[in-house]
Amino acid sequence: MVEPRRKTAFYFTVFIIPCVVLYILFFIAPFIKGIGISLTNWDGLTPKTPIIMEKNQFESLILSKLKKQSDRDYVLKIYSLDPEDNSYKRIALNGIERRKLERIFRRTKYEPSLNKFVGLDNYKKVFTGKVDPDFYPHIYVQQKYTATSDLPPTIAKKDFEKEVLGNCRTEKERSIIKDAYAFDSGKGLYALNPEYDSFEITTPLYDMAGADDGGTFDESLLDGLISSMDEASLAGDMNALTSAETSFISENKLGSDSAETVKRAGTALYAAGSLRNTLSKVWVVKQFNMGVTGFTIFFAIFSVVGINLLAFGLALALDTGIHGQKVMRSIFFLPNVLSMVIVALIWSLLFVQLLPAVTGVKEWISDPHKTPWLLVLVAVWQGCGYYMIVYLAGLQNIPTEIVEAAKIDGASALQRFRYITMPMILPAVTISLFLSIANALKSFDLIYAMIGPTGYATGTVPFVMDIYFDAFAQKQAGMATAKAMVLFVAIFILTGIQLFTMKRREIEA
Repeated sequence: MVEPRRKTAFYFTVFIIPCVVLYILFFIAPFIKGIGISLTNWDGLTPKTPIIMEKNQFESLILSKLKKQSDRDYVLKIYSLDPEDNSYKRIALNGIERRKLERIFRRTKYEPSLNKFVGLDNYKKVFTGKVDPDFYPHIYVQQKYTATSDLPPTIAKKDFEKEVLGNCRTEKERSIIKDAYAFDSGKGLYALNPEYDSFEITTPLYDMAGADDGGTFDESLLDGLISSMDEASLAGDMNALTSAETSFISENKLGSDSAETVKRAGTALYAAGSLRNTLSKVWVVKQFNMGVTGFTIFFAIFSVVGINLLAFGLALALDTGIHGQKVMRSIFFLPNVLSMVIVALIWSLLFVQLLPAVTGVKEWISDPHKTPWLLVLVAVWQGCGYYMIVYLAGLQNIPTEIVEAAKIDGASALQRFRYITMPMILPAVTISLFLSIANALKSFDLIYAMIGPTGYATGTVPFVMDIYFDAFAQKQAGMATAKAMVLFVAIFILTGIQLFTMKRREIEA
């Protein structure tokens, strides 16, 4: 039966046209505006038409270049001269007035320094490696110890043998470090010998103030002496060290015992200084940082694979008709209902408090080697319940007659899965992959709530979070929008290829 034209026109007017209008208003128009912003160096704050401008500058850059009197009159209606500070100030504008004023300013070729048209410069920087180095995968050198810090009281066996002794270039360096640290087999780590501990070295100096031959000196002077000896030790200047010792002994009229205490402390500090210099020189390791792009790809691949495999496995288990199916389905879906902030808070407590107490490993979420995997783990836990429902719906739509016929024909469980289940569940696989890929590439809230700005240190900043920091922390709205456009194109291409490929497989199946 053919629908009457009047009825068809009614449906089109009521349902289609409003959707098209809303689509244009809330997607097409902002998208086009975003393309324009990505071609500028806008900082996110500076308007195209200044709110206040010095009189001489306004007249020379704006008024003098307006050829139409109507444009000049309109500008002077919007701007008024304030004689107190000798500047022109703009009144508040609505959207139509602002756009008209921007068109007039465009004729004068005036552009604020932080809202200029730069063409494709932002895109060129993204693709030629001229943005922040943390945006790309890179190798960096991490100095695990600096000479100005106190010596580490303990070093893990693996780190000591691989990173410290393994980086020693000479036998002298190895000897200096091996003399200072002894292996504690009970704890499985290397511990600093007491004679290199700054507290143990300087304690006799402060005890010296009460000695009978301690002379007459203010105890606070010891701080200056220790600072001088420490500085000389780090510089490897024995003459400066001896001079500091001699001056303190003579000026404070120390007896022989106290003088010997000062000299022993100086010798020990000099040895500790030599150790600190050597340790800071050799304890340097090369680290790989995935950067924003690398982590985004890493997170997308492993979270998509993990979510879909686990969701499909759970759906298969629940489709067997096991007891308590409805309750288990609700339990598995529950994490998806929780707020991302709540999810992040729960798992952060586990990684920061519970796991260190249970395992004895202190660093979990702050360890660059563990953090990416932990974030993937949380994303899989939180997201698999939703896709489980999609797969379960697909499984339950498989006609039971086909399955029963295959059983009668003697098909094994593996054969039924391969030739019946997989071909008939491909539509569910297609939509699940599409949604999980898009969501993984756009991930923000979970990672931001768990990591925040410290993600740059652990190499766990996704694309969207980097865009956020560029726009609101670095005040580079133009660059941030250009990155957003690049991400949009990447998601469009990847999901388009995935949909095209999967749809073809559905037809073939």
